[in-house]
This record gives sequence, structure tokens and C-alpha cells, in this order.
Amino acid sequence: MRDFNPFHHIKWNKYNNPLRVKLFIFCMLAIPIFCFLVYGVYANLGGILMSFQTFSREQERVVFAGLDNYEKFFKLFTQYGYGQIIKVSLGYFLVVLLISLPISIGVSYFLYKGVPFAKWIMVILFLPNILPMSLLAEYFRQLFDPSNGILYGIFNSILGFTRETAPSYLSDPKYANWMLWLYTVWFGFGYNAILIWGAMTRVPQEIVESAKLDGVNLVVEFFKITLPIIWPTLSMILVITCMVPFTVYMQPMIIAFNGQADTTTFALLAIQQLTADPYYAATISVLSACVSIPAVLIVRKLLDRVFPVVEV
Repeated sequence: MRDFNPFHHIKWNKYNNPLRVKLFIFCMLAIPIFCFLVYGVYANLGGILMSFQTFSREQERVVFAGLDNYEKFFKLFTQYGYGQIIKVSLGYFLVVLLISLPISIGVSYFLYKGVPFAKWIMVILFLPNILPMSLLAEYFRQLFDPSNGILYGIFNSILGFTRETAPSYLSDPKYANWMLWLYTVWFGFGYNAILIWGAMTRVPQEIVESAKLDGVNLVVEFFKITLPIIWPTLSMILVITCMVPFTVYMQPMIIAFNGQADTTTFALLAIQQLTADPYYAATISVLSACVSIPAVLIVRKLLDRVFPVVEV
């Protein structure tokens, strides 16, 4: 009996693919390639070129500046407190790495082990990532309101201040960065917790039940079974965490009113320079990329050696 071929009417080319399939693949690839060329290659190359340019008021046009913008950055590095800016930016990295991420892992594992209403709790934890940043910032500022702010009273009790002697925690340089780091942990750990919890739910229960029969406790189960299986997700989060010092700007811009009280970060510095000197802002961004890209690649390479890839 002759085999039935539903594609007998399609003309096949030398690559053994129908023309319609190739046209479909081309159209699907054209969109992301176009976006990559425009928003990736063109935009980044434009930023690199801008870092070697400046606007000449005498000639009233953009002129080639050579390395002047880079010399300006290193000259201002010590004169205008750029060292403080880098310390503040690294502070966000340490807070996320040493406080926020461990909390996310602990909460995820706690919910993964069968806590009642775990899915509802995860929705609540994820709510700060859905709500507008401006709303969360205003809510956080209200918590430190001197008249009826809850955190204002709690911090006064902990630090031994009265209402007359208490500082303004969000505008005092001594406390402002600590409050922004608290905000980062409080409203930021839920996003990573969602990702880690999702990875944990894919751990095969057969392996867990077999380990329990062998008398494995929760600590051994986490480090010997759960952690290696979720490591691809966790390593991705660690790589993203390495970008924190170069990308955080929303907290000081919205809560601290554009980086007041020595809360300016490296990313916010570039944004602040956009209106004054966009070519200098491009220079700051290029220098940030020169540090962040190699750092991320090195960290990624090191993380790949911690655990082998586990297929489940």
C-alpha cells in the first residue's frame, strides 16, 4: 500500500525544507535580530562614541573630545566624593548578597517543605514587585513620619532617642543609606524567593523520599539534594546580584529625593549627569560596563564549577 504523505503538494528545496517553513523561521528570527541590532548594537555603540565627544559652546556643535571625559571622571573621583558613591553602591551588593538572598533561600525552603497556604504567602511576598515603586516609596516614608510613623518610634526606642532628639532617618547622612538598604531587603527578597521556590518545587519527590528512608535530615537534604538541583537558578540570581552595584538607582532617586544625604549610587550619578552633560553620562556608563561585564563573566565561570549540571 502506498504511504500517505500529507506534504506531497509542497515543493521541497535542496535543504529538504519547505519554503513556507523557511519563511516562517526567517520572520520569527528577524524580529529579535532587529531589536538586538537597534537596541543592543546601535544604542551601545552610540553610547561609546558619545563618551569621546562633547558639546562645544564656541562652535555650537558636537566635537571630538578624545579622552577628556575620562580624564574628567578620574579627576573628579577624589574631588567630589566619587569614592563615597562607590561605597554606597557596593553596600547594596553586600546587603543583597549577605542578607536579602539568604532570607529568600530560607523562606523559600520553609514554604517548600509544606507550610499551610504556601502559595498564598508567595503571592503576598511578590506583591511589592507588582505595586508601583512610587507607592512603595511613599509608604516607606510614612513609616518614618515623626508624628505617627511606626518605624520611627521603633528606631527611637532601639537607638535611645526621644522625639526631640531623634534624627530624620531618611535625610540624615548617618542613617539614610541604612534605611535604603533596609528598604531593599524588606521589599526585594520576595522576587528571588519566588524564583528559588519555583526551582525547589521541581525537585523530584522520589529522591527526597528515598533520602528520608535513609535517615537524612533537613540540613543534609538541603545541601546534598535541593541545593545542587536548584543551583542553575541560584547561580543565575547570584550573577544578577553582581550587577546590583551598577544598576541600583530607584531607591535613592525616589526615597532620598535624587540622592540627597550622600545616598547617590553609581547608576544614579550617570542619570543625574544626563541633563547637565549627556556625553559625560555616557562616559560613566562605559566605565561601569568595563568593570561590570568582566566581573559578571568571571563570577559566572566560577559559579559553574561549584556544582555540576543536574538533569531532573
